[in-house]
Amino acid sequence: MYGRAHTINIMFKLYTSFFVFFILMSSAFSQNKTISYTCKGLSNFEIIGTPGVKEEMREVTYNFINGSLQDLNNIECNWHSNTITCESTFLNFRKLKVDQETLKVTDFISGNKGFGQYVENFTGECHIK
Repeated sequence: MYGRAHTINIMFKLYTSFFVFFILMSSAFSQNKTISYTCKGLSNFEIIGTPGVKEEMREVTYNFINGSLQDLNNIECNWHSNTITCESTFLNFRKLKVDQETLKVTDFISGNKGFGQYVENFTGECHIK
């Protein structure tokens, strides 16, 4: 009987250890996907059909919570080893890429506002907020 109780005790400890490890890994994984970047760079804005492109230096903050870009409509993103890529075609077309190694960002948005069809490009360098 002692051997059986000892085996059950070892199995319980093994399952408990696995459960704790799983919780810790899940927590670490979700923390890696919750981050904010503040990026400074050049923005180009153009209303299609009008002359000229407006260029300006801007500061943009990108907030990611549980892997999604927090925006007007939260966008699910793909997280690769060093790159975050977010794409959406809901309400407008958007493609965002953040290189986590070099801390560079490219962001393209095209959509329709009350004044017409527009295109906006942003490229910049980031730091973690």
